[in-house]
Amino acid sequence: MPEEFMSKWKSAIKPQWKTAFLSAAIIGFLCHMFVFTNTLPNHDSLVNMHSPQLKGESGRFFLSPVSGISSYFDLPWINGTLSVFYLALTAVVLAELFQLKKTFSIVAVSGLIVTFPTIASTFSYMFTADGYMFASLLTVLALLITIKYTYGFIAGSIVFYIAVGVYQANLPFLLTIVIVFLISEILGKNISFQQFKSYILRIFGMGALGMALYATNFKFYSSLFAGTITSYQGLDSVGESSGSFFDGFEQVHEAFTFFFFRGFMTDFPVQLFEWLNAAVFLLTAIGFALLLIQNRIFTNVPMALISLGLLLLMPLSSYILYFVSPDVVYHMLMVLPLVGFYLLPVLFYEHLTIPTVAAKGFSWLAVVSAFVVVFNFAVISNISYLNMELRYEKSTAFVNRLISRIEQTEGVTPESKLALIGRVQLGSPLSKEIIPQSIPRVMGSLGDSILPLPYHYNAMMKGHFGVNYKFISEQERQEIAASQWFAEMEAWPSSNAVRVIDDVIVVKLQ
Repeated sequence: MPEEFMSKWKSAIKPQWKTAFLSAAIIGFLCHMFVFTNTLPNHDSLVNMHSPQLKGESGRFFLSPVSGISSYFDLPWINGTLSVFYLALTAVVLAELFQLKKTFSIVAVSGLIVTFPTIASTFSYMFTADGYMFASLLTVLALLITIKYTYGFIAGSIVFYIAVGVYQANLPFLLTIVIVFLISEILGKNISFQQFKSYILRIFGMGALGMALYATNFKFYSSLFAGTITSYQGLDSVGESSGSFFDGFEQVHEAFTFFFFRGFMTDFPVQLFEWLNAAVFLLTAIGFALLLIQNRIFTNVPMALISLGLLLLMPLSSYILYFVSPDVVYHMLMVLPLVGFYLLPVLFYEHLTIPTVAAKGFSWLAVVSAFVVVFNFAVISNISYLNMELRYEKSTAFVNRLISRIEQTEGVTPESKLALIGRVQLGSPLSKEIIPQSIPRVMGSLGDSILPLPYHYNAMMKGHFGVNYKFISEQERQEIAASQWFAEMEAWPSSNAVRVIDDVIVVKLQ
């Protein structure tokens, strides 16, 4: 009976799981409620209000079925709620993986996972956000299955194969969480080299089998089914090299330092984000040393060196895709692995059990810093959402003006075609300078317009205004742009910015 099943299921749930789930759910809704209860599309959303998410050409073979759970519509509340549900389950899996017992540790880990800026960046693509959150859940679940069961790497590899088949950036996410787990096991539980080797073999088996399945799927799609692989993010050049092997290390260094210390390394102003990152790295070093002393890891030199080596490998694991394809460009959607750096001080706090003065001081600093980081992540997310609202309103207002101007232009007929040439400037100091300087580059949410290209205008005119213009071809657009009479036209908002030539409505936007 359903009641009996629910009773048994409820008794099997650990208190730590409940804490992790509820913490992630509450913090997640508090942080992201604004984007769930408003329609804030970006440029991709305009053309994906309903889309089956068939992304085989991008190697995302399983994105369509997992996104289909919420339907293929852009539904902010449904997609957002499912996303938080998946993130809450991810927090539960991490609590079980790291065997967290302290309430503050569980809440901090849950808060970090659900507020990290990658989440806000993904929510700017709300039409597909739940699919990506589900894949993140599968990634950590694959690791948990592998760790808990002797032959769990077999089932784990299948789960991981699906996760990578949704989004390839789950490979660095897995590698980084693996490293965090191993560091936690060595320093916190003082595991033997034999146990460490057992973990490595099983995790390697899971990852290798999962990636082999993905590579086979990739090969079948591109060869047997004659599927075309996109050049986006270097997918069509995987395994190739355009320079020295060491170029990858330089890319890792630049991306890593830019993310964590942009204000210190560039002309951007130093924000709370950078100061908190500096505190996280300092706490990581202190916590590492404290656990070496508390658990006498320093007496086991090989394991101490292994833990230090793993720590130093984390930047490489986070940006491993630089070594997969020469054309990869990392952005905020791809850097969820970096949350591992914020997890380390919390995990070190979890394992400190001897109440020395140093341990007490570190514990307070680690907990307070973690919650300040979570709050700052929430602020960053909502600044991103503010910009999304402003640019959406500016874009819709401009298209409204544009349609009105076209309708009032002499010579326009129902058969007229539309040519939009150039880009209108809708920027302000807030969107062009203040917001970009105040937060990290949250891809998908920044910028002053969601109308970069003519087909975005076409999508907005049809979807938001019910206006169906026929747009000229790209070749015709280039020919008009190169003409002398077009060069003599004045740019928008001049009265001469809209003209009808041979039944083509030409709008000069710049």
